[in-house]
Amino acid sequence: MKKPRLFYLDLIRTAALISILIIHFNATVTGYFTYPSRLFGSTLPFGIYLGDFGSSLFFIVSGAALCYTAAEPFSVKGFYKKRARAVYPMFWLAWAICFTVRFTTVPGAFAGARGVTLVLTLLGLDNFAVAAGWVGADFACVGEWFLGSILFLYLLFPLLLALCRKGRAVRWLGFAGAAVLGVAVHLTGWDARLVAIHLPEFFFGMVFVQLTRRGQAGALGASLAGLLALWALGGPLADTKILCALFSTAVFAALALLSPLLDRGPVRRGCGLLSRYSYAVFLCHHVLIQRLVRGFDLSVLTRRDTVLLFFSYLVATAAASALLYWLDGKVRAGAGALWHGAGA
Repeated sequence: MKKPRLFYLDLIRTAALISILIIHFNATVTGYFTYPSRLFGSTLPFGIYLGDFGSSLFFIVSGAALCYTAAEPFSVKGFYKKRARAVYPMFWLAWAICFTVRFTTVPGAFAGARGVTLVLTLLGLDNFAVAAGWVGADFACVGEWFLGSILFLYLLFPLLLALCRKGRAVRWLGFAGAAVLGVAVHLTGWDARLVAIHLPEFFFGMVFVQLTRRGQAGALGASLAGLLALWALGGPLADTKILCALFSTAVFAALALLSPLLDRGPVRRGCGLLSRYSYAVFLCHHVLIQRLVRGFDLSVLTRRDTVLLFFSYLVATAAASALLYWLDGKVRAGAGALWHGAGA
């Protein structure tokens, strides 16, 4: 039987989406922070970068949503198959459209990319590969580095789910182990600091969604205590990614606990709508703002024009995301009809 939708997951996914939309707009219109911001700030309390915060919320809500909806008995093969269907078709479609536009309108845009890096694009690891320093240039067009990170966490999900379902003691021991491992690998930099710190975030979401409301309040208290302790010990010198993880888990827990106060018809429907289109938005928003700023002299951009540009960016992103979502549905239906017809 299908489980009821959890409003707080849609609410938090919406908060993450808004953070990512704002930070990529702000980064682009300031020439990646070369010029002063005229509309939005980029830093949260404790010196946390807004983009890191939005990404962390996505990792936490992803873990929570996957754990909440995981079938019982759980099929590892079925899980990977379902994740591949959820991630790749729309990614490939968005990439094909954006690549065609860029390749034909900006000659030489991919001149520095080796053909073999198309494999990274096929796997959805292209932006991650650039961020990790695997390649200097490739065929990346859509999405963000954290698509690659979440794919690695999907590989670990069956093991994490098994720990979660072994009972309270094993669940918390597993979380403690994930936290220690994630922080240790992060501090060494073996993963270019792109994956390991998000392992405890992802696992936190999985654990949180199984807690009672009292337990969730306890998780909020523990996150706040850890955040304040780390800040007291390290202050501005503390690792901002670890601070962000603790801050994000605290915000996640706080929003979950406060969500009943916000669970009203328009808010529920609005968050549900944004959640439905969130992946399409994730794929196309960044490439859109990069194209929209062409022709503007960012060094003299006024506050009024920044506001108007942000409005245009939201309109363009909403339209492109809705179109991509609709087109993805049509392509899947057409491909399914061709496949089943061929096999008839």
